[in-house]
Amino acid sequence: MKAPRFFGGRLKINLLMIPVMIGLILLGMGEIVLYYIPVVILHEWAHVIMAAALGMSISHMELFPFGCAARLQCFAVSRAKEMLVAAAGPFANMAAACAVFFIDKYACPIAVAEKLITANLALAAVNMLPALPLDGGRITRALFASFMGYKRATKITAAAGIFFAAVILIVGVWAAANGTLNPSFLIMAFFLCLAAVKELKNAPFTLIRDFSGKRAVIEKRKTLHINRFAALRNQQLGDIMREFEAGKYNMVTVLGNDLRVTGELSEYQILGGMMQKGTQATLGSVLNSGKDEKTAKL
Repeated sequence: MKAPRFFGGRLKINLLMIPVMIGLILLGMGEIVLYYIPVVILHEWAHVIMAAALGMSISHMELFPFGCAARLQCFAVSRAKEMLVAAAGPFANMAAACAVFFIDKYACPIAVAEKLITANLALAAVNMLPALPLDGGRITRALFASFMGYKRATKITAAAGIFFAAVILIVGVWAAANGTLNPSFLIMAFFLCLAAVKELKNAPFTLIRDFSGKRAVIEKRKTLHINRFAALRNQQLGDIMREFEAGKYNMVTVLGNDLRVTGELSEYQILGGMMQKGTQATLGSVLNSGKDEKTAKL
């Protein structure tokens, strides 16, 4: 069964969300779910509108207790655009909170004004933490990437996600020990840690974004340093990408089992092969595909 489409992208609901929602309702906290849904929809709608305004589109979104992580279809996204798309969600929630406040105070009373304001501000505040996969983490990563590369910036901001998850967990346990049990703290800590670990594991693949900026660098500096290394032809592309260095053009000398050179692949060819064949494809398969293309042209 395909995931339903939502604002142009497929909506994926994390399976653990179902027992979480049921648990909150059984604990008499169904109101949280009721106000949470429209606030999250507004948050993600802002991301999608900003992405569309910048000429991008959303491939899919995954629903978490702290929000909904939107994934762009294109890997080659400038840092400025990534920051604008990330900031759009929290900004929309803060704008909505202000709108509800002024309408309730100066136009017509809104019975649930306080709850709507709290829900919007809470979602905006959480998402502005400088930790992946939150919006604040994406903004921080884009800033850090300008001087340390996406790979290292992703590792740092993903580690920050695990740190903040631990902080939220401690706050939740402390509140429970003082007689104020709030399951939302524990739930948020669990999902944030889970998502941050996932980002940490995928850190090597964020180098795809660096590739788009290398043309601008070489046009400005006239040169670009090369990271060159050798690997056996049966090595998988996912493992090879872990050896790539940000800010350098990566070249791989492909070796046979007898350690003889069988060819050479650039990062452009490897990234292309990964997009077509997946991360488990081997260097040899990409090399053979290139040879087949040359033969076909002849």
